[in-house]
Amino acid sequence: MAKISEQAYWVAVRQDLKVFMQQAFGTIYPGKEFMDNWHIDAIVHHLTLAILGKQPRLIVNLPPRQLKSFIVSVVLPAFILGRDPTAKIICISYSDELAKTLSRDFKRIVESRWYRRCFPHLRTMKSTEGEFQTDQGGSRYATSVGGSLTGRGGDFIIIDDPIKAEDAHSDKARESTNEWYRSTLLSRLDDKKRSVLIIVMQRLHVNDLTGFAGAGGGFHKLALPAIASRDEHIATGAPEPYFRREGELLHEAWEDAQTLARLRVDLGSYNFASQYQQHPETPEGGMFKRKWFKIVDREPPFTRYGHWFVTIDSAQSTEVTADYSVISLVYGDRGGYCVIHSERGRWDYEALKDKALGYRRRITGDLYYIVENAGSGISLIYALRTAGLRCFDYKPKTSKIGRAAQALPIIESGRVQILSLAGRNQWVEPYINEFVTFPFGRYDDQVDSLTQLLPWAELRVNPGGSYFKPGDLLKEQPA
Repeated sequence: MAKISEQAYWVAVRQDLKVFMQQAFGTIYPGKEFMDNWHIDAIVHHLTLAILGKQPRLIVNLPPRQLKSFIVSVVLPAFILGRDPTAKIICISYSDELAKTLSRDFKRIVESRWYRRCFPHLRTMKSTEGEFQTDQGGSRYATSVGGSLTGRGGDFIIIDDPIKAEDAHSDKARESTNEWYRSTLLSRLDDKKRSVLIIVMQRLHVNDLTGFAGAGGGFHKLALPAIASRDEHIATGAPEPYFRREGELLHEAWEDAQTLARLRVDLGSYNFASQYQQHPETPEGGMFKRKWFKIVDREPPFTRYGHWFVTIDSAQSTEVTADYSVISLVYGDRGGYCVIHSERGRWDYEALKDKALGYRRRITGDLYYIVENAGSGISLIYALRTAGLRCFDYKPKTSKIGRAAQALPIIESGRVQILSLAGRNQWVEPYINEFVTFPFGRYDDQVDSLTQLLPWAELRVNPGGSYFKPGDLLKEQPA
């Protein structure tokens, strides 16, 4: 094949989104190899049809770390403005910090020497972290979900990861994102018929923005799971569509079968199905499987590397219709966790405090208390710290389902045991039933008690293999 001339190459950069993207890759990732693959052709093809007005409503779902933000939020706006300096583009991400990062990458491209050579007619009037304007009225405006759009309209609206993975199980966070999209964002399309709206994200929940927006119809969808769940023909812009067979990996040179298998274990099948397979499972019921809990008849061997944990979920009231307060005693080391005992009741504050202090008298060894900072737990935290005990207060930052999802990988991996003592522990069956019926069961207090513990405890008992990063999950304060 004859080598393409330099002149022909720069013509291709100006006219072909794929060639433009490859040129831009060297600017944003100098020294890194661009790993081409058919799925990139599929994304570029669908984006090209979108900007040509042939499919003005487009949803693209694909796993993390597949260059989606680079292609959609950085490259695509630069390509559009280079070809049409009058275009108005709004780019939206889940946070201001991410929006600014993507804006800086966009500016590196449009301020590069090669870009100015390709599009000499594009001249800059304004260039800040949040907004880039041309002298012909075009712009790229960056904001986050919930941000102000007063007085702004767009020919192109690009929504890139509108919600964080850790917030996706929060009903409040999802509903807030979806309502902002419905009530604010859609009204910012300059031409409701011809303006282009693109949503690109990893699936996170059945009612994430993909689910919410897609339910209304009118969108063309491109879903690219990490592992093909069926045979499928996928348009890539080539004369013949790409035939992807069931079981075929999305980009084996980037993430092979072993890598994906490890991710499935680390994330848990519930999260993997959403984020990597683009097929979120309905979280109402069946989140936890009975087979994941190992029932044992003997206490685990206690080692010098182990820790004792008393995790407490306190209720707001002692009324017979109120939730239970729960106290669970858990032993953990590098091998996993064993729930030694769990009890629940509608105790007043004094009874709850007496029970909590009783565990200190029963346990010899490294002991931590973890107490939800709510209801009677607020006073209990103070009492335990005053008694000189190591007590950490837990302040939930997401919904019950969200907290359960964070603990899910540990439970699914089989690292949680339940001490049955050959059936003599009568609390075991109700305890497990609460998990397997979560979140549709009548009670979820024992689920809360364990799931508030596991992500934080993992950092202490299994730091080398932890699924979690150190952070402000729980705080310990002096008495």
